[in-house]
Amino acid sequence: MRKTGTLLWMLLPILAVVSVGTGAGKEHMSNAAIVADIEDLLYHAHVYDHGQVHVAFADGVATLTGTVDSYGAKLDAERAASKQQDVVQVVDQITVDTDDISPEQILQKARHDILTYYAYTIFDYITLQTEGNKLIVGGAVDQPFKKADIGNFLARIKGVSELVNNIEVLPTSNYDDELRIQIARAIYDDPYFVQYADQANPPIHIIVKNGNVTLYGVVNSEVDKEKAATDARFAGTFFSLTNNLQVEH
Repeated sequence: MRKTGTLLWMLLPILAVVSVGTGAGKEHMSNAAIVADIEDLLYHAHVYDHGQVHVAFADGVATLTGTVDSYGAKLDAERAASKQQDVVQVVDQITVDTDDISPEQILQKARHDILTYYAYTIFDYITLQTEGNKLIVGGAVDQPFKKADIGNFLARIKGVSELVNNIEVLPTSNYDDELRIQIARAIYDDPYFVQYADQANPPIHIIVKNGNVTLYGVVNSEVDKEKAATDARFAGTFFSLTNNLQVEH
């Protein structure tokens, strides 16, 4: 018994040393090593494909400076840096290079990207405007993932310094879904609108929210505008119909 007690007494200090040594190794990771970790995260997030970002670290705070070509790249850098385990806070001082990119160019690219987005349908409607190089997105979509997708790819347009995503996600409703189909068939199956139905991006958009219908888009004439509303009125039962179709000049 006396020998066993002596052996345990001798082992305790050794175990204590091992435990303290392991904790001390973690505490003394240098700032330079943490900066290198963050830079590796930025590299794998492809941030350096869009500009130059510099990293500083002290007291749990990572400070990012430099210049990138879009607001999306700026956000990517911030998200990547926050994944480093020693980072408590990220201070994002990255600027977006807006030289040689005009608001008109941003709008043109944004419109193209919306129209070529695979999930954009006649049951969605997106509005775009700029304040300088800040892009403001509005309208409505019928699925939450569309709002996220659109925000993500528009933020990555070169020259966009900030993105405000005001897109409304329409409520989920079987009744609204049925009403969308009924109105779409009434308008686009009408031989009068065959020239619209044959387009890759049909111009008349049907937004339904809690049984209320709004028509958006651009048509060729006042007659077309009124004809679309008439077709919609006889398509099904709903609470209200607002005709916001615009006539192309």
